[in-house]
Amino acid sequence: MKFGRREFEPASWSILLTAAGTALFLALGIWQLERAALKDSIQARFEQRLAEDYHELSATDDLSDVQYRKLRFRGRYHGEHHFLLDNQVHQGRAGYQVITPFYLADSDHIVLVNRGWAAWGESREPLPAILPADAGGTVSGIAFVPSEPALALGEVELGGNWPQLIPYVDLAALRRQYSEQILPLVLWLAPEQPGAYVREWDPVWLPPEKSRAYAVQWFSFAAIALILFVALNLRKTE
Repeated sequence: MKFGRREFEPASWSILLTAAGTALFLALGIWQLERAALKDSIQARFEQRLAEDYHELSATDDLSDVQYRKLRFRGRYHGEHHFLLDNQVHQGRAGYQVITPFYLADSDHIVLVNRGWAAWGESREPLPAILPADAGGTVSGIAFVPSEPALALGEVELGGNWPQLIPYVDLAALRRQYSEQILPLVLWLAPEQPGAYVREWDPVWLPPEKSRAYAVQWFSFAAIALILFVALNLRKTE
């Protein structure tokens, strides 16, 4: 194929390689845009439910639509049992989140309360002492329904010593620890509740703007691949 005094004759392998690379870059860019849209919808739902009032619930109430709702329970903390959720990062620092079981009043049910984040010290051994929890008879927070992570960093294996370090919240594994029934949610403790741990709750790890920036990068790679394909295969004729 000739364009004036230039000839465009790419090799078959370069056509296939460019087509595959461009398709891959475009697919990754579209995937990041879809992730950004999903994060936007999650953020919108989260902010909408933050504007609602607290709902005081018991174990017998309907819990099918509690994600990000502001809930309040009556009962008491378990003063000795605490779970440390590992691999939690806050402002670039590695740490853990403290999860303490909360026994519901007049019930044999438990709700797991995430009391917030704390930084690791110089070593993880021994595990840090956990500050006592005092709810004054009621605990308030934001409901979060955990799901198994796509990349599970180890399994939840419980021992007999407390506190216990866990890589993620596995409700099935934690239920084996208690004779009481654990509700299918984790309560992110409200900032106005007493406690010394950091509570800055966000339902998404990275903001949607990050995903859009990644999408622009992938689309740019696709454009660069096409430009290089043309430039390297367009030769001047004698």
